[in-house]
Amino acid sequence: MNIAKRIVRLSTALLCAGPLVLFAADEDAQFQSVEIRVIRPKFFQKSMRFELGASIAAVMNKSFTYTYLPTARVGMHFTEWLEVFGEGAIGLTINKSDCTELGSKFSIEPVVDEFDKLFGGGVAVTPIYGKYQLGSGDVVYFDWFLIGGGGMANMNQREQGCKPRAADEPLKQPTPYSPVQFNFGTGQRFFLNKNSAVNWYVRDFLVGGLKGGLNQSVTLSFGASYYF
Repeated sequence: MNIAKRIVRLSTALLCAGPLVLFAADEDAQFQSVEIRVIRPKFFQKSMRFELGASIAAVMNKSFTYTYLPTARVGMHFTEWLEVFGEGAIGLTINKSDCTELGSKFSIEPVVDEFDKLFGGGVAVTPIYGKYQLGSGDVVYFDWFLIGGGGMANMNQREQGCKPRAADEPLKQPTPYSPVQFNFGTGQRFFLNKNSAVNWYVRDFLVGGLKGGLNQSVTLSFGASYYF
């Protein structure tokens, strides 16, 4: 039983360590000759620094469309664990194959709500800072944060245009509306050097519906940031 547990743990460590090579930070010269490099002062400091970032998010839970949100973000880290930020995004939506199949086979036009633009801000709290030493001796520095915020969303509710149309048949115009949005999530930063990082995070956006209720959009984001 103990042997089986050791094999599982070793396999898991190897699988995790492989991709982390991509995020190994540039080392200071003073650490190059140190065999155990994890035992050292914190590599990256965020306190009283501005963060300028860009990312792209994909909405993961919509049945008939792919929606992508290129996002710009600016934040201020007041301490190592507290950041206040603002952000804006533009929505880009395309039909999935399921939409085309509904239209061509059954002449069904699903009604969907699409992101047009997204504005807001929030707070990120970072309770975990970590480092992982690879077999090569390189060290991957990262932190794990929780994020929450809100703002406004410009939305379009439309019949998605799934079924084929004649050349002179117009597409029904969308109905725009601007609800309040709230969001929360979690993610990680991987520090490349003392001024830049790459990140990923998952967020759940709760947006007021055109006829009441809440629309839920779960997004997965990948991005990069520069710290001043």
